[in-house]
Amino acid sequence: MKKILLPSAVLVAGIMTAWSVGHFAFQPPKTIHASAQWKNVYRTQSGLVAGADLIVMAEHSFAQPGRLIGEGDEALPFTNNTFKIEKILKGEYEGTELVIEQTGGIMANGTVYNIDDGGAYLPGARYLLFLKSNEVGAFYVINHQSRYRMIGESLEGVDPTDNVVASFHRANFIEAGERIRKRAETFR
Repeated sequence: MKKILLPSAVLVAGIMTAWSVGHFAFQPPKTIHASAQWKNVYRTQSGLVAGADLIVMAEHSFAQPGRLIGEGDEALPFTNNTFKIEKILKGEYEGTELVIEQTGGIMANGTVYNIDDGGAYLPGARYLLFLKSNEVGAFYVINHQSRYRMIGESLEGVDPTDNVVASFHRANFIEAGERIRKRAETFR
C-alpha cells in the first residue's frame, strides 16, 4: 500500500505544481479598449464613396508593428497591415501590395491598445476598404463605415446599426463593388 501511496502522492503534487505554475505564469495581456472619435462620418453611401481617396477589394497578408506617437509606456501604437490588392474600385495605386496603417497595437509595456474599428485583420481574409491617405502618403481606413470583411459572397460591416454600414452589410460583394464603381465614376 505504501509503495502505491508515495508515488501517487508525488504524482499528484507534481501535477498540482505544474498546474499552478502554468496558471500563474501565463497571464493574457492587459487590453485597453478605446472609442474612436472619427473625423469623417457619412450619412450616405455616396458620401462615403466621395470621401475616399482609394477603394479596394483586398486580401490581408500580414500585420507588423508600426510607428509610435508619444514616448515611453504611454506611447500610442500603430499597426501596419499589408494587403494584396484584388481590385481597385476608386482611385489610383501602383503596385499589388498596399500597407494600411491602423491605430492600435501593442504598447511598450505589453498592453494591447484597441479601438472600435473592427479589431485586428485576419490573415487570408478578404476585405472591402474605403481609404484616405495622410500627409505622408500612408493609407488608413476612414472610419467604422469603411471596413467590410468578405464572408462567402457577402460583406460584413463593423457596425451594422449605422445606416451606411447597414446599406453594405450582408450585400453581395460583387454587386456592391459594381455599385461603388458606378458611384465613383460620377465623382470624376
